[in-house]
Amino acid sequence: MSAESSPHYDPADASIPRVCVLKEFTGDPGPCPRCKGRLRQYHHTYLVATRRGGEPTDFFVMGGDFGWFCLDCPTVVINTQRIEEMLQEAAFRWDVGEEYAILGLVDLDAIPEEKEHLPLGSDENPIPLVEFTNIRSGVPTPSGRPRVKKARARRKRKKRRPKKRR
Repeated sequence: MSAESSPHYDPADASIPRVCVLKEFTGDPGPCPRCKGRLRQYHHTYLVATRRGGEPTDFFVMGGDFGWFCLDCPTVVINTQRIEEMLQEAAFRWDVGEEYAILGLVDLDAIPEEKEHLPLGSDENPIPLVEFTNIRSGVPTPSGRPRVKKARARRKRKKRRPKKRR
């Protein structure tokens, strides 16, 4: 049995709390920056918050394959170029701020079947967010913005701030 067929951390599992590493790259990002393990690109759904001048502007649920997931530790490397391209496209229709933070993965499998018909982010169907473990908690949710619930109990957070991108 090859090591490739049995990853310790399944890239398809959105319920695993992970460390997010933001990196600008073209093609393959190389090995995992934390453990030097193998990375595998995988399509997931993310929650992104934006702000301008320190004030929250909007939240976005984005799906894409811009995340590369480590098979050996709970890390995801996010291609910041791809995120910024998507935010630029959204700027024509929504209030996209100058700064952003990728808050975590949206665990779509955690939505109960009886609530799948309800709008995601409503009071009756909050977004099942699995926060990145290195993103500080307490990102303010402006009134009228999507409701978010944490999908699982969190591990102790590190006190690092996400990189600011312009």
